[in-house]
Amino acid sequence: MTLNDLLTDVLEQLPNDRRKAVQDMTAKFGASDTFRFSLALLAAMDSRERRLVRMLLNEIERLEID
Repeated sequence: MTLNDLLTDVLEQLPNDRRKAVQDMTAKFGASDTFRFSLALLAAMDSRERRLVRMLLNEIERLEID
């Protein structure tokens, strides 16, 4: 199974509005396959999971500043 196969599977499971949001972001900013897959996974998450991702990103930002 390739990354594109996984990406296709994730995108097919998304509601139309979330799928469109991922497509709009990649069209506007461009994205590698890996980043498109990451965006699709984020779009598939619930609010708690997205909050945890934001916490992780904030922690990574703090580590890079120090």
